[in-house]
Amino acid sequence: MDSRASAKWIGPSDETALWARIDTYLRSRLRPDLYDRWFAPLRLVSLEGGRLQIAAPDPFHRDFVEDNYRAFFEEFAPGILGRQLPIAFVVDSAPRVASPPAPAAGPALSPVPRAAEPADPRESRPNPRYTFDTFVVGESNRFAFAAAQAVAANPGHTWNPLFLHGDSGLGKTHLLHALAHAILDKQGGRVAIVSSERYTNDFVAALSKGTMDDFRRKYRECTALLVDDVQFLAGKDKTAEEFFHTFNELHDHHVQIVLSSDRSPKELKGLDARLCSRFEWGMRVQVEAPEFETRAAILQKKAEVESIDLPGDVTQLLAAHIRSNVRELEGALMRLAAFASLKSEPITVALARDVLSDVIPPEGYKPTIERIQEAVAAHYGLTVAKLTSSSREQKIALPRQAAMYLCRELGKEKFQAIAERFNKKDHTTVIAAVERIRTLMETEEPVRSAVQVLTSKLAP
Repeated sequence: MDSRASAKWIGPSDETALWARIDTYLRSRLRPDLYDRWFAPLRLVSLEGGRLQIAAPDPFHRDFVEDNYRAFFEEFAPGILGRQLPIAFVVDSAPRVASPPAPAAGPALSPVPRAAEPADPRESRPNPRYTFDTFVVGESNRFAFAAAQAVAANPGHTWNPLFLHGDSGLGKTHLLHALAHAILDKQGGRVAIVSSERYTNDFVAALSKGTMDDFRRKYRECTALLVDDVQFLAGKDKTAEEFFHTFNELHDHHVQIVLSSDRSPKELKGLDARLCSRFEWGMRVQVEAPEFETRAAILQKKAEVESIDLPGDVTQLLAAHIRSNVRELEGALMRLAAFASLKSEPITVALARDVLSDVIPPEGYKPTIERIQEAVAAHYGLTVAKLTSSSREQKIALPRQAAMYLCRELGKEKFQAIAERFNKKDHTTVIAAVERIRTLMETEEPVRSAVQVLTSKLAP
């Protein structure tokens, strides 16, 4: 059984008694608020197939526990199970229903009305944790946030489609779900919010079962359609063609479309040009990596939501060192909080450095010249040999100058030492390179962006 598949409850059994022991352990080791939020809703599905299958109530809950607490389970579970077993986290789409007690002798009772059928667990719904109120706004995402709010105020008419693009983990999915909530509040009806993978799976299932009419009703008879990670439609020609017609149908009827991708429409390879051109019809907004102040605010907001006592110096430590994306930032905080809870210790800078040593380098760390050369060469698609060669081609000279600049700014190396490692006899070459990059960063966006990306990878 795939760990991403839905699972059914198997009923009271020995496994239930086993889960009771696991649950007792969790209660004894975790803060009450942490336990109540993430662990109390979990259930043991089975031990079949040589795996410990643990069910969460929904995909978001499952993904969060798996991403942040899998190592925790793998550490303590063997002591309870008596052996090492792989762990699979699944979705409990058919929760356990307790058996009704045997009726007591006495007068017959009036029939109890039958409970309403539960909603189709496959129906897409916006995540209740992702709203505009919980989104932290900074310079890196202010325009994207404003565009999303403008669309929410006048769906189908302001900008249609709204296309959000940027690297993974920067908040695009959060904005999609926040928009879905806002559109539901404003217009009601049914919002279809899915990943491109889910859309593809639904399309393939409809083809195989001959239920294309149902599929089209689901995605065309809706208040809004929001699709996450549309770049994964590339190479799926039949799915992309169906999406093309769905897009046209919705757009013609002023139904709001919101899309997210890890790259801009012009950079999407393997997708029909007609579809990519339609992605540009409305508003295209890039979500950029958060700056230090926004990263710190995100940490403080997450700590508040999760009831984590996060000191200011730890906030600054995490925000200074974890620059790549919001997901990694929040994941680091949850790892730290879980460890502190398990050890019954307060969160401190020393503890953070110990627990997060894989992402926070030791004090006094400076990237070496070799490390900088490797990172710059990889970023520009060069070899270190070419980067340090005597070639004056612009495609090599500019990366070389950027590498020299980073050796000086991040590595704090002397000009002569840098010159020697780049096979230059005169250190004035390095001085000129550093000054040129400083000038270009003020006027040339590609240069500034490249230096920022490399700094985020190399800086301590």
